[in-house]
Amino acid sequence: MKKLMVSSMLASTLLLSGCVTFPTTESTNVDVVWDDTKAIENCERLGIVYGSEGHFYDYWFHADKDMVWGAINQMRIKAAALGANTVYLYQPLDFSSSVTMFANAYLCQQPKTASATKLEVMPDSK
Repeated sequence: MKKLMVSSMLASTLLLSGCVTFPTTESTNVDVVWDDTKAIENCERLGIVYGSEGHFYDYWFHADKDMVWGAINQMRIKAAALGANTVYLYQPLDFSSSVTMFANAYLCQQPKTASATKLEVMPDSK
């Protein structure tokens, strides 16, 4: 009986723990910039997007970098749905069991400046 209970609890935890969000075809065209207001000077603001990965019950199953990557991918997906091609990150929030990030979504007609701080988000190869 005790084995069944432990097995059930473990199975429930694994079912509740979701995957990290991966980019879509459309979201890979969305640039992520941080700390360079010149990169968005000639852009039209389309709205605020957010991304959140991790929960109090499953954060220990995911590395912080994977949760950050997933949160950024969520924002890129939402920005693409708005018709944006750039997200400008706000200062990140402190976290211990999840990652939540906010950004403004922009449609930029002109290429970004060469000095733009572009955040390339790629998972580490294993």
